[in-house]
Order: sequence, then C-alpha cells, then structure tokens
Amino acid sequence: MSPILIIAEHRQGVINPDTFGLLTAGIELSTALNTEAHVAVIGKNPEKLAKDINIAGIHKIHTFSTSLPYNHDIYVQVVSSLFDKIQPSSILSLHTSTGTDYCPALASILDMPLLPDAIAINYTDQVEILHEMYSSKLQAKIASPLPAIITVRAGVWPTETTSGNASIEPLNISIDEESINFKVKDYEETPVGDVDISTSDLLLSVGRGIGDEANLELIFSTAEAMGATVSSSRPIVDAGWLPKDRQVGQSGTKVSPSIYLAIGISGAVQHIAGIKNSKVIISINKDPKAPIFDASDYGVVGDLFEILPALLEEFR
Repeated sequence: MSPILIIAEHRQGVINPDTFGLLTAGIELSTALNTEAHVAVIGKNPEKLAKDINIAGIHKIHTFSTSLPYNHDIYVQVVSSLFDKIQPSSILSLHTSTGTDYCPALASILDMPLLPDAIAINYTDQVEILHEMYSSKLQAKIASPLPAIITVRAGVWPTETTSGNASIEPLNISIDEESINFKVKDYEETPVGDVDISTSDLLLSVGRGIGDEANLELIFSTAEAMGATVSSSRPIVDAGWLPKDRQVGQSGTKVSPSIYLAIGISGAVQHIAGIKNSKVIISINKDPKAPIFDASDYGVVGDLFEILPALLEEFR
C-alpha cells in the first residue's frame, strides 16, 4: 500500500498546534493500512518546520521552500507534483480556512473524492469518515475507495510530540510562475481576549443557573482555588456578564480540556457540540433531567450555591 500524505499547516514560521492532532490521525490511518506516513511542509524555512514535526510514527518529511506566505496556487502545484511522485493512498489536511481552500482544488485536479471535516476515520475495504451535520445534531458516515482527500477537524485527535527519526527530503519541483494568480497581502490577527479557553486544561463553565451576575464572584473564586479558567454558555455572554471569548459551544469556542466542569448549564445541543472532545465532563445542576447529564461522565444533582462553597473550601 502506498503511503499516507499529510500536509502540515503553519503560519509566519510557526507550526499550527492542531497539526500534531492531524499527524496522529494520519499515523493511525497509516497503521490501519500497514503503510508509511509521509508529511509535506511547504513554505519559508521548511527544514526548520520539518524538525518541529519530526515525531514518532512519521517515516519521511518532504519539504518545499518558497519565500511566499501561504499561496493557494503553489500548494496545489506542489502537492499535485508530489502526488504524481509517491502516489499516496490518501492526502490528509486540517479542516481550516487553509485546508478548505486548496483541498477542493486538489480533489478536482487529481480527480479524487473529498471527505470533509472528519471527526473519526476508519478503514476496512474502503476509507470511512464520521462527519457531523446540522449543528452536530446528526452524524453521517461517508465512505470512499482509495485514494481520497480527507480534511480533519482540529482538536479531535490527541497530540503526540515524542521525537522521531523521519528522513527529511527536499523536493525538486518547478513552479509555473505564470499560473500563480493568488496572493496573500497580509495577515490580520484575530483580537485576543483576556483568556484563551481553547488552550485551557481545566475549565469551570457557568450557565444561566447561576441566576445573577453578582454570583460570578463565587465562580471566579472557585476557579482560582482550583486553578481553572472560567468559561460559559451562550446565555451568560448574551446577557453581557462575560465577554464573547469565554463562550463555549457551536457559536463560541470548541474546547477539549482534560476536565470540563459545567455549573448550572442545561446542555443545549449547540453547547454539547463545543465540549464533546473534553476528556472528562462533570456537571452540577439542580434539574435531574437536564440534557447536560447525558453528555457527562459524572453528574451532581443539587444546588450549586451549596456545592460550590464546599468545593471552594476543599481546594483552599
């Protein structure tokens, strides 16, 4: 079986951290296919970036040097040429604004099926992905013979950074300069709030069950004692009690902490979609029928104003 080809994503000289989850997905698929996992790094100083992602399970890293920032036309030309050279059984990319920009073009040029936004990948006699639809209300299985192009949802697969010994091979590919019609003028960074809940390992999240904005003092005190970051469901943000950057859910931030502690959150479908990749979900709610309990590993039915002071005292 020919190798899996994974396209590393980076920006301004830094590997996108979600690339490590993408590498995990690619390594798992290569294991299922009993083949090798290769990575392509395209951009400025690719050898340095290649060293950053040279992890266990990767067999070879192909590099292509260009002084330009991300460029749709260059990515399409380089990956197409590399495909002709190694004939990979699958091409994997992150399902980001970058990946969803060049992958459809590749699928068209290479006449390959495109399987988008995978949250799981399996292989028997053909490759099959799990894909969410209608704000995560439904999950669809999409199957295809190989070769195929698969875009992988960020934050779903665990990251692995154990050093590997993959060979690094520069690519000798001629770019057709006249066919480059795409140009990135500049990058405008998204304004960063006071916290980044997507990187927090322990989240204490609050919902409308706290009743009043003044009760956030208890929430922040408890979070501080626990070493947690405070996040919230949408109603708290809509009420103006917390800023948008603390909102978890379909219309907020999708998180994957080790522990997600939900306080007074009923558990709307859109919220569950944002927390389901958490390793452990613990919920406190006075309503035993709250939907949040269906998504929780542990649940406590009770008054949060009795439970949190006891929890605060325990951590102090």
